[in-house]
Amino acid sequence: MKIKTAELIEPLVALGALVLLCFTVFAIMKPFLAASLWAAILVLSTWRPYLFFVKKLHGRRALAAVLLLSLMCIFLMLPIIYAASDFADVGVNFIANVRNSFEAGWPALPEWLITLPLAGEAINEFWLGLGAHDAKTMSMIRSMIAPVTQWLIVIASEVGGGLIMMLMSLFIAFFIYQDGEHIRDWVRGLMERVAGERSAELLTVSVGSTKGVVYGFLGTAVAQAVLAWFAYLLAGVPNSMSLGFASFILALLPGGPVLLGLPAAAWLYHQGEIAWAIFLAAWMLLVVSSADNVIKPLLIGKGSKLPFILILFGVLGGAMAFGMLGVFIGPVLLTIFYEIARSWILHVQQLPPDAVIGTADEGIEDQADR
Repeated sequence: MKIKTAELIEPLVALGALVLLCFTVFAIMKPFLAASLWAAILVLSTWRPYLFFVKKLHGRRALAAVLLLSLMCIFLMLPIIYAASDFADVGVNFIANVRNSFEAGWPALPEWLITLPLAGEAINEFWLGLGAHDAKTMSMIRSMIAPVTQWLIVIASEVGGGLIMMLMSLFIAFFIYQDGEHIRDWVRGLMERVAGERSAELLTVSVGSTKGVVYGFLGTAVAQAVLAWFAYLLAGVPNSMSLGFASFILALLPGGPVLLGLPAAAWLYHQGEIAWAIFLAAWMLLVVSSADNVIKPLLIGKGSKLPFILILFGVLGGAMAFGMLGVFIGPVLLTIFYEIARSWILHVQQLPPDAVIGTADEGIEDQADR
């Protein structure tokens, strides 16, 4: 049977128009994709508390969303403000002490710094040349100004971009809270189109993996912050509470609290507190680091069927591929791929839809409150 030209061209034109529309929509939404994903992860992880506030506020969803987001802002910002204020006071005192030390002339470096192996002599020579306005030393400093300035600009832009993304994510999360059930229906429909009969099970796995990663990171950060604060307090390190808050923020990075604890141990050592310095260094390296290696995999693995090694690959590989956002979406994507591959290769018998549909809804909707 001969195909008419019009019958061939019209579907191609429609397909081209659809592809063009998809690319246009992607270009429009691209600046907001990262913030939208953060907002979705935030809403998914806090959906049960949101339903609790909705129930207590007699169904006023907007007020419940505002209240919950305000509490989250307070939880995130108060420790940062407290620590920043405390460190600012320390910085002011440090600058005053430095200014006083320069009133009697160019001061000598501490003996412990001069006697450092390999680097001590070079540091002292640089310092003396700086005090004498040596041409070679001043030229070296001028050559370092541009890279340091550029580095500071990059850091400031990253911090500013992170704050803007956080605020945008909270703004988007407000609207996701309002339309959570509709978004759930869209996600279910998409999963059914892609995965067919296994859509409910894969949705359950995705929700569990996402919540497991979020709870794993936050739970580990809280545990490491408490352990670090306890060690600082016990060893007599000043501003132990602020250092504990800073450890909570740094715990989101691999080995972050240790990077803060080892300089504190060095400070204790040079104060003559050798035993406390050894204790603090050992505590940070053995106890605080172990919390990251033990608590995080347990909490992440609790919500996922993924083997631990694949969870590790998902977290690290996702971070390298997509930045901080990849830490959360990496394990989720690996889990979905793992479940599909396991079912296809091993012919694993799927669970009945009724057995998993309640679990899939657990992170999205509390059916008892509907």
